[in-house]
Amino acid sequence: MKLDLAMAADEFEMIDAETHLFYNIRTGEFDFYSEHMDVEDADAEKLDDESWIAAPSQRDIREYEIMVDFAETISDHSKSELLSVALDGSGAFRRFKDTLSRVSLEDEWYSFKRNAFIEIAREWCETNGIDYIDNSNPRKSELHQASVNANCESFDKPSAKIAVTLVTLQSHNHLINSIESGVKVYNGGGVEFNEHGNNTYWAKVPHKHGSKVVTLEFTKDGRDIKSHYCHCTNDYRDPPVCRHVIAAVLAIQNGIVETKLSLGKTATVNTIVVGDNTAEAVGSGSLKVFSTPFMIAIMEQAACKCLSDCLEDTLTSVGTSISVNHTAASPIGMEITASATIDSVFGRKVEFTVTASDTTGEIGKGKHTRIIVEVEQFLKKAEERGKI
Repeated sequence: MKLDLAMAADEFEMIDAETHLFYNIRTGEFDFYSEHMDVEDADAEKLDDESWIAAPSQRDIREYEIMVDFAETISDHSKSELLSVALDGSGAFRRFKDTLSRVSLEDEWYSFKRNAFIEIAREWCETNGIDYIDNSNPRKSELHQASVNANCESFDKPSAKIAVTLVTLQSHNHLINSIESGVKVYNGGGVEFNEHGNNTYWAKVPHKHGSKVVTLEFTKDGRDIKSHYCHCTNDYRDPPVCRHVIAAVLAIQNGIVETKLSLGKTATVNTIVVGDNTAEAVGSGSLKVFSTPFMIAIMEQAACKCLSDCLEDTLTSVGTSISVNHTAASPIGMEITASATIDSVFGRKVEFTVTASDTTGEIGKGKHTRIIVEVEQFLKKAEERGKI
């Protein structure tokens, strides 16, 4: 007999400080017992039967901490701050409920709370060896059960070394303070994980009221997260990275991967408009003004310069895309300055904002992407293409 997690969550939500809930592993029924009830001897004996398992108590569930978690998931900083203030001091439950109404987050809270209780039910089932099914999301239930029961040795295909840098984690959409909090959770220890082949992992991350279950899939080279799941961000259309995902990544790769890359890092390159770099000279136009191809070229030079002190001798970067607008003309004699600023880093892929200006102001702006590659391997592939 499999227990429906939704039904268990319903029962758990009715638990109060004076009530004890029990589950019968043979019949699949729940029963409440209160110390203030006039319970018949037969009922008392029934609850002493080994087939009855105690459900989490109100103290175990810790709804206050679920509210704290919810406040941390709100991407609107002002609303998140209001909820956090409401939770400070006595009367927190009433103030929290009033604030939810004021900031129009009641529906989001009840959905988050529901998912939290389902996860508590899931963890309780796994701890007590109770078979379960999640009818609210059968696919998710299958994934969790498979991750718990899978034998890592059954996968023959070796996975790539997992090496995700903090700058890559920062580049993903993430919750406020999730990076710092995730590092703290990892440093506290206790993260358990299993590998299930093809760079896919399952992890249990310590949490205030138990643990959070995280599933992770990494890219083929192991340098970025391809997909992730944690129930605390389950309601987001594009789930952000939370502290539990951060802690799981760090545990799987055994710590923080060092890198000289950083978001916001900038480099500049200068040139002068001369006859050879005009539109007339390169054939991109008929006028003696700074050409768009040369503007793009110095933008790429700035991006290369930005990466030059970040890469090992065996590595380089190659441009894969650039999209810019050339908005003003610069005549011969003008000094041109191009800059490239790192916007994001996803493993080997680095994305930049690039700009170009002359002495009177901005003349161009756009986006540029470069990929970090092994020099010898890249050249070998290029040579092979030349032989086709």
